[in-house]
Amino acid sequence: MILHNRGVRSFASHGVHPRGLRRVSLAFTGVNPVAREGYRERPGYVLIAVLVVIVVLSLAAYRFTDSMSAEHRAAVRVSDAAQARAAAASGIHYTAALLADPDAFTNYLGGNPTLDNAEMFGAVPVRVDPNNPGRNASFRIVAVAMTGSGVYEQRAAVIDEGAKLNINALIAQDKTGEVLYNALLKIPDMSPDTADAIVDWVDADDTPRINGAESTTYQSLNNPYRCKNGPLNSIEELLLVKGVTPQLLFGTDQNQNGAGDDGGSSLSRGWSDYLTVYGREVGTDSTGQLKVYINGDDVAAIYAALQGSEVGSEVAAYITAVKLFGSTKLDANGNPIQKGKGKGGQQKVEVATLDALTSAVETKLASTTSSGRAINSVIDLVNTRVTLPGTAGGGGGQSATLVYNSPLNDPTRLRELLPVLLDRVATKEAVEVVPRLNVNAAPREVILGLPGLTDADADAIVGARDGVVPGTAEYATGAWLVTAANLTPEKFKAIEKYVTGRSMVYRVQSIGYLAGGGPVARVEAVIDTNLGAPRVIYFRDLGDLDAPRGFQPPVAQQQ
Repeated sequence: MILHNRGVRSFASHGVHPRGLRRVSLAFTGVNPVAREGYRERPGYVLIAVLVVIVVLSLAAYRFTDSMSAEHRAAVRVSDAAQARAAAASGIHYTAALLADPDAFTNYLGGNPTLDNAEMFGAVPVRVDPNNPGRNASFRIVAVAMTGSGVYEQRAAVIDEGAKLNINALIAQDKTGEVLYNALLKIPDMSPDTADAIVDWVDADDTPRINGAESTTYQSLNNPYRCKNGPLNSIEELLLVKGVTPQLLFGTDQNQNGAGDDGGSSLSRGWSDYLTVYGREVGTDSTGQLKVYINGDDVAAIYAALQGSEVGSEVAAYITAVKLFGSTKLDANGNPIQKGKGKGGQQKVEVATLDALTSAVETKLASTTSSGRAINSVIDLVNTRVTLPGTAGGGGGQSATLVYNSPLNDPTRLRELLPVLLDRVATKEAVEVVPRLNVNAAPREVILGLPGLTDADADAIVGARDGVVPGTAEYATGAWLVTAANLTPEKFKAIEKYVTGRSMVYRVQSIGYLAGGGPVARVEAVIDTNLGAPRVIYFRDLGDLDAPRGFQPPVAQQQ
């Protein structure tokens, strides 16, 4: 309804107030005049407050959502890291099972686990999820192998601790420390002062060597401590020894991950490739049975045990004859080596038959209770002969002395018999043996440290061992040092108690990772195969040392 001014003036002339007329007009149009007046007088602060509240709530919701997303990402990251570490730990147990199982060791690892074996040690799956391939967990067994002087390469392999110079074993075999000292001097960058200090650290006394250090030296330091005077618990313990530094011990790879610490291409591994404190050896043969101890009290029992072994009846009879009758050393021409300066006439001898040898041995066994003569080494049987009791009729009525030559005098039979003897016969009674050096895998520098060996001997050993077949008795006993590397019996006897062809202890590094990328875990363990019941004697998480990262998961596995 529209009211013109004329109409308003008309109402006013009749005593109607214009404000009342306005109210009537608003009421007539359906608008509450009271509410309308209030709306016009109220400001717009409420709208602004509402907008501020909405913005604050939106920001709070955003922060909450972002926090929850971050928590989710962190949880996924922690879960991935745990999966990677579990995969790496699985690699340790997997490798322990392979090393401890003789069948797997021979047929899957070829009897020599230090060689690269990508099939068994590379990219081994632990968990496979067909619906989410990126979450598949795997591990790799890795090692850095020294292929030459200062030359290294990464391999899918383990490290044979038995192929290193065992500090604890050498001081146990020679209490004076001279053998250990001389062996240490063959290690690159080793000084006489440091070698003396290392010997002083592990020998039993507290008297310093010429250039060594005992407790008096270490007690004078700002942070004093006593000299160990006992076996080392870890290779890192050498850092407490005077003159030993991380650079000497680990070179430019102090985190032991196959990459230079400065991220460059220069890589040196220090003494860690040559020295160890871990080792174990038991007095069993290649079948896992105790060896025949030939210096016991019951000679008849020894003879019976030898006959029941694989050494053969002739060798069994000859060893027993040496214990019962003694032996004579022969020179290169097969003539007896005369002891002393006395001269006598040439005695006529006759070589006895095997039946005669056996008869003489069994007759003597029936009438003696003696334990017989001790045999210090089976190598002492080489170039010898036994004189049997009684005589044989010689030509012209002259009696002849019956002798029997050692089966090991013949070079062809020596190659055949020496590995079997070293494998099946023991001259010392012990289940636990002081660990010896595995010459099948030892670096040249470590081999050169063996007593009495020359540079030419070390070169001959390194050159000959590639031709020895793994899994044979010759390989497992180190008999090839005589039969293939042509060491003289005298030189072999000098190093016999320090060398073997088998190992029981290995160092393993395992890398765990997920196929889709993410965290990578690295763990290290030392495993004692323990005659088929493996045990982990050292375990360490190395994940915090990967800077820069050296071992990378396969690229194909990260796609």
